[in-house]
Amino acid sequence: MNIVSKARNVSLRKIYAGDLKRITEFEYSVSITEPHSNLDRLKQLYTETQLWSELSGAAAIVENSTNKLVGTCQYYRSAPCIHGLEIGYIIHDENDRGKGYASQALQLLSDHLFMKRPSIFRQQLLIEVGNTPSWRVAENCGFVREGILRNSGFGDNPANCFSYSKTKEDYEKEQNSLYGATS
Repeated sequence: MNIVSKARNVSLRKIYAGDLKRITEFEYSVSITEPHSNLDRLKQLYTETQLWSELSGAAAIVENSTNKLVGTCQYYRSAPCIHGLEIGYIIHDENDRGKGYASQALQLLSDHLFMKRPSIFRQQLLIEVGNTPSWRVAENCGFVREGILRNSGFGDNPANCFSYSKTKEDYEKEQNSLYGATS
């Protein structure tokens, strides 16, 4: 099944070709740099990279008991001067929201990226100020609110966004408190 990481209720797995049609319903669910509502363009990108590389990628959020694709998450280089990645996530259907899937998926992807990418010192999220459920997910996963980026959201009239981060140091402290300090 090409699992990246697994939690209690969801797993992250690589995107499959069969997922692409569903993904086109959510423009920025596998890339923040380019909307992917065009199935032919998404298929081309999938053929080139399988939507997974060192500094950018996307994963399917799959409900464990049914193998249903419930959402996607992605990561990408945040800026050339920042030694970090930005992460995004979406649970596709309203009926699947509020079940803890986004929190589990964010935690899985964050942990995976810190473990597998030693040159990454920071992860960040930009969340529209009005998206309370999403910033609660971030806070539940140990991300720290740093401030507001004004007019930084999507659309013709971009919304203000909260900036959240988790550093490698935060991650290591979190791991030590979960599993005991290691020497």
